[in-house]
Amino acid sequence: MSSPLPPEILDIIVDNLHDEPTTLKSCCLVCKLWVPRTRKHLFAHVEFDAADFHVERWKKTFPDPSNSPAHHTRTLSIRGIPIATPAYVGMDDWIRSFRNVVDLCLEHQDLVSIVPFYGISPTVRSLCLTYTTPEIFRSFPHLEDLAFVDSHPKADLDGWTAPLTSPKLTGSLRLRLSVSARPVIRRLLELPDGPHFSKITVISFNEDAESVTDLVSKCSDTLETLALAYLPPGAFLSAP
Repeated sequence: MSSPLPPEILDIIVDNLHDEPTTLKSCCLVCKLWVPRTRKHLFAHVEFDAADFHVERWKKTFPDPSNSPAHHTRTLSIRGIPIATPAYVGMDDWIRSFRNVVDLCLEHQDLVSIVPFYGISPTVRSLCLTYTTPEIFRSFPHLEDLAFVDSHPKADLDGWTAPLTSPKLTGSLRLRLSVSARPVIRRLLELPDGPHFSKITVISFNEDAESVTDLVSKCSDTLETLALAYLPPGAFLSAP
């Protein structure tokens, strides 16, 4: 049955339901023509968790990456899934279907390669990692916001080679590390095009104070907000 309302009006109605997932799911069942517009909002934020086998379910539901709703996703979070697991076999095409991601969060306690995510790098503006790797400064050229939220001693950056170009890093930096922040800050200061953060939040140890001071000085022309919390050596990091 055709609708008495023009498509443009229906799109506006669906867009106003962007924060009502239950209603959006009902819209998908009402009319097939409404599905593309509702998917734009239903799949704007996607999270995968190893504990719930989310990746396997996604692949089964959308076996053809070219026809999946992944291109609607703006925020992508992947938790607890190391690249070496069977869930990532042949994942290049699967992960590259998320080609419009702006906010990317990769949470895993072990150092893993982020090579499969290079395909979505042109659109990524915000990146959150639970490990540090020099690859990010060469592979995400438009990064503005950067966060390292590390509850494990995996902040080693051996083999670092400063890239010829780097993202401007004009947004926010958040460091919450259970190890010294100095290696990360040192690499940031070595970037040829930055950093120029407007907001810096650091939760680390007293021994990192000098490095943080150097970072703040580097961003003095652009910095608008600064939040610092120093812990004594050996303290248990539990802050959010």
